[in-house]
Amino acid sequence: MTQAAGASAPGAAARGRARLRLPHLKLNDDGQRHPVENSLSVFTVVAGLVACVLGFLAYQDVSGAWTHVGATWLGLITLIVGLPAQLISATRSERMLIVTGLVAAFVGVSLGLAHGGLLP
Repeated sequence: MTQAAGASAPGAAARGRARLRLPHLKLNDDGQRHPVENSLSVFTVVAGLVACVLGFLAYQDVSGAWTHVGATWLGLITLIVGLPAQLISATRSERMLIVTGLVAAFVGVSLGLAHGGLLP
């Protein structure tokens, strides 16, 4: 089956359109895989942000007596995991996430300790 001279291939129209490329987070800037370092950096930033949010909830006294406990313990765990992760991180992107998580964890720990401490 042959195509006519004026007809184009089925995918030619799709290839001709300009695609919108959205920026994405790439932790492996050096082209090598770092699964342990990547997972530690993602854990640090997520847990640090959760600790920070719990600390602000404890600061506002809107969600009960257990938010300061969660903020304090989760922030301490994040600091204990994040500080060694900073030492073994391999790329700049990992370090940026880890530092963001560490700062958020410190804020969560500080607010948790200021509003009740480690125990209810």
